[in-house]
Amino acid sequence: MCVIKISILVLAMCVIGSASGAADLSMEGVVHAALLGNADLAAARFEVHKAEGRLRSSGLLPNPEIEFLGLSDFASANQGEGEINVGLYQLFPLTSRLGISREISRVGVAEALREIRNQERLLIAKVQELYIRIQAAQMRQQIAQSAGEDFHKYAAAAQERLDSGQGSLSESVMARIETQRWRILANEAHVEAENFLIELKTTLNLPADAMLSLTESLEDAVKNLRARLQQSRPSQRPDVELQWLALDRAAAEARLARASAWEGIRVGIEYKQDKSMEEPEGLGTGNFFGVGVSLPLPVWDRKIGDRLAADATAEQQRVKIRALELQVANAIATAKKQSDLYEGQWVLYGAESRPLIESAIRNMEAGFKDGRVEATDVVSVHLQCDTLSHGSVEILENFALSLVELESVTGTHPAINLPYVNPNSLRKTKNKK
Repeated sequence: MCVIKISILVLAMCVIGSASGAADLSMEGVVHAALLGNADLAAARFEVHKAEGRLRSSGLLPNPEIEFLGLSDFASANQGEGEINVGLYQLFPLTSRLGISREISRVGVAEALREIRNQERLLIAKVQELYIRIQAAQMRQQIAQSAGEDFHKYAAAAQERLDSGQGSLSESVMARIETQRWRILANEAHVEAENFLIELKTTLNLPADAMLSLTESLEDAVKNLRARLQQSRPSQRPDVELQWLALDRAAAEARLARASAWEGIRVGIEYKQDKSMEEPEGLGTGNFFGVGVSLPLPVWDRKIGDRLAADATAEQQRVKIRALELQVANAIATAKKQSDLYEGQWVLYGAESRPLIESAIRNMEAGFKDGRVEATDVVSVHLQCDTLSHGSVEILENFALSLVELESVTGTHPAINLPYVNPNSLRKTKNKK
């Protein structure tokens, strides 16, 4: 256990650095850091140890019993008469109860592994979502700060023109109002980014004052997500595998209920020493050795109730599997549709909206220099263009989040398909599905 803790600690320090030094992470770097450092996930991995412990103790024969019995006549005649019995007994379960019990425990180990893998799937989606929301908030903050600085310059220029009798009061007022509005938006985006960053640090098991820098831009994250989804192959999600394992457990428990009708044969060997007084010979000693066999008959309790309950549990699990498979299929279809819609919006913005924004600003500024455009119109166009650029971040953010959701519901992230790690030796081994 100490080796595991040290190894994980070393790996985590290599990935995320110490609290005193800055850590520069891409989105995949954050994912790996979370898989190594998340405290809840580390605690959940001990479920595997617990399941392995149950496996080691399952399928074993019951412990033998040894019995001693001594009788003496010291309370009556006290002639030395008495009896000593020594017995050794062992219960041998009939049918295949031991094998079925061990099979159930093996299923328990597999369930623990799949449960951890499903938690990893959800954790990956969570840190990716936080990464995207942080980057989107920072993008909105940068756009708002830039717009605020531009409108501050316009306000100063408008005030100079107004003082010289060339400008208008509406131009100056509009520029000053927009300066304050964009500063407020920048502050709101900054607070939002900091809140998400604190939540991400908590997920990575880092203190709030740890230095953490996100190096991958939102657009690059979208490109990488798209490329990975295009190359991924369909696979079975861990939670679906978990439900199939629950069905295996229910079926095994049904077989165990049927096998438990015959509890087992109790076999014992006994030694008996008998001292008795015989007249006129006196005190005599007899030594006896015997074998006893006890076979319980399933007459009154034939485990019918347990069998019916186990069969009902198995049927219930089959219904759950069908419901979950439908839920997963619908979730995949919904996520795919959403990602296609947001991708269309983002392509439309890049192909039409962004060139229109750049062209409109150039034309309006050129027209203002030539005296063909009023200053208030230039301010108004800048306002509309900045608003459109600010809103485009939400489109890109929604597109990225839809790709994360699609990857999560399909369970195709590369980390989900890695071999399971044996915590005893840290050697990677493939588990049978």
